[in-house]
Amino acid sequence: MFKNLKSLFVKDDEVKPVETPQNDVNQEPITEENITAESVATAEVYQPAAEEVPDMSNVDVTGEVSEKFMNILLGAINKNNQEGFDYIEFKQSLQSLSKMDMDEQTKIQSAFAMAKTMGATKPKLIETANYYLGILAKESEKFSAAVSSQMSKQVGSKQTRQKDIALSIQNKTKQIEELSKQIETLKVDLEKTNKAIASSEVKVIKTKNDFQSTYALLKQKIHKDIELIEKYTS
Repeated sequence: MFKNLKSLFVKDDEVKPVETPQNDVNQEPITEENITAESVATAEVYQPAAEEVPDMSNVDVTGEVSEKFMNILLGAINKNNQEGFDYIEFKQSLQSLSKMDMDEQTKIQSAFAMAKTMGATKPKLIETANYYLGILAKESEKFSAAVSSQMSKQVGSKQTRQKDIALSIQNKTKQIEELSKQIETLKVDLEKTNKAIASSEVKVIKTKNDFQSTYALLKQKIHKDIELIEKYTS
C-alpha cells in the first residue's frame, strides 16, 4: 500500500509491522482498502474474563513507529496529492539522487534545479509541504477524536462501574464497622448475662440447699420427737 510513497519517507526497518486489526464481528472487517485512523482507534477491544485480565502495571506503552499508522497517514497524503509538480514530486526527485555521491546541500540544489524546469518555485514547494502537514494534522485530529470516543466507550463505562463498586465497598465497610460495634456491645451484654445467670444459679442452688438442710433438720427433730412419744407414752 503506497509503497512508492512510503519509500520517500521511511525505510522498512523504521516501522513496526502490525497485523491489521478487526472490528466487531458484526461490523465490516478492516482491510487495507478501508483502513482509517478512526477504524483503527475504534476497533473492538478484546474483553477478557475478569480472571484472565493480566497485570498491566509493568506493560510498556511507549509509542513506536507503526506501519499501520504510516499507511493511514501516507494514504491521506496520497488521496490529497495535488496535481503538478509540488513537494511530493520534489521529494521523489531527492530520492532519485540519494544513491549519488553528493552532500545534502548539493542534492537539495540539484533537485530544486530539476523542479524549476517543471515550473516549481521555492514558495510553491514550501506551501505544498505545509499543505501536506495540514493533511496530517487533520488525520491527527480525527484520530484523537476517535481515541477520545473509544476511551469513553471502553474506559468510561468501566470507570462508572469502578466508582459504583468502590462506593458499595465503602458502604459495606461502614455496615461491617457498625455491625462489629453492635457485636462488641452484644458480647459485653452476653458476658454480663452469663455472669447474672451464674449468680442466679448460685443463689437458687444455695436457697435450695438451705431449704433442704433446714427441712432435713426439722424432719429429723420431728422423727426424734415421734420416737420419744412412742417410747415414753402409753
